[in-house]
Amino acid sequence: CNGAWGGAPTAGHLAAIAAIAEQRLPYDYYWIDAGWYGTSTKPCRNVFEGEWGITGDWRVNPHYHPGGLKPISQAAHAAGMKFLLWIEPERARQGTPVTLEHPEWFLHRTSAAPRPNEDVLLDLGHPKAWQWAVDTVSSLITENGIDGYREDFNVDPSPFWRQADREGRKGMVEMRFVEGLYAFWDELRRRHPHLLIDNCASGGRRLELEMLGRSVALWRSDYNCFPGADPDGTQLHTLGLHLWLPQNAISPPPATADDYQVRSCYSAGFVLSLRKFGIDGGTEGVPWESFRRWLGEARRLRPLFAGDFYPLTPATAEPTAWLAYQLLVPATGDGAVVAFRRPASPQAAATFQLRDLPDGTYALEDVDTGATWQAAGADLRTAGLSLSMPEPRSSRIVFFRRSRS
Repeated sequence: CNGAWGGAPTAGHLAAIAAIAEQRLPYDYYWIDAGWYGTSTKPCRNVFEGEWGITGDWRVNPHYHPGGLKPISQAAHAAGMKFLLWIEPERARQGTPVTLEHPEWFLHRTSAAPRPNEDVLLDLGHPKAWQWAVDTVSSLITENGIDGYREDFNVDPSPFWRQADREGRKGMVEMRFVEGLYAFWDELRRRHPHLLIDNCASGGRRLELEMLGRSVALWRSDYNCFPGADPDGTQLHTLGLHLWLPQNAISPPPATADDYQVRSCYSAGFVLSLRKFGIDGGTEGVPWESFRRWLGEARRLRPLFAGDFYPLTPATAEPTAWLAYQLLVPATGDGAVVAFRRPASPQAAATFQLRDLPDGTYALEDVDTGATWQAAGADLRTAGLSLSMPEPRSSRIVFFRRSRS
């Protein structure tokens, strides 16, 4: 995905899409995140600016997008990409039109009347509120050519549910809300069978089985929203999360990227955003060759994440350590090893015994050195795969493929 900010004007998105097409970057989705809705006229350049948090009014903002979002989705489709849009239908700010027209649809944190601009929670257990959510989002999907629906949820619902509970019926508001949420997504998929649903919730806060059966997580942690996010932490997320949730994605944080930082984010999905370089309106300074290489590596790794996942090192945040993992598709014997030498590691080389390789001869390719060689599966399992990284804060990717003869 290329992630773009919704508060950027239409012209900036069209310029970015044109650059993606011109540079032949192999993106699957053009993703517009928060900030595209409402009536604000203030600058809204990123997640740290503007009034994007005033949710509840899901009309396209005429100041940022006077022609609506359809010109952007049409341009994305013409460039060979699908279109994904961020929406947060459950959280609203008191004072937006729907909260004034139908106050009975919303839950409050306390028994007091909500103050202007205070968060309120749409009660998905209320049949009419549920119907409004379905019809509103479904209309946005139809009118704007949406292929992927990204649902965020930036509020703790527990106080709202507890406040609405009646004596002797504790937990029922929560139960009906959650049932309504599942039914909401099911109805969207019934109306729009092509639809991909992206489950965010402040980054990874709704990763439970019923949600995962209906969605993917393209933003597994808000940790990566911040410029100071440590790629070593992102590596740990990968090592832990892939043991039970292979379908996830994340992006390098908004700072100048290098191989170490970007490769720390490889997963079954991958978000590499032009706006990370501040170009929602211009493309000066974008490292196009690096983008092509990173996207190529990510696409090559992607099918391997659908196979088996093996941590080859302990899960540690220690900056003196190495971190490595192995991907393997057992039916074909195809796989890869991704390894990182941390910034303070004194160790320049390491050997990893590969796990569960079927017998046979394997062709290996080191994408960093260009070296290719062959090895027996038994040798890779016992003697192991040796990697050398002379410099700290380095990374390596080695692909392997079992001989088909």
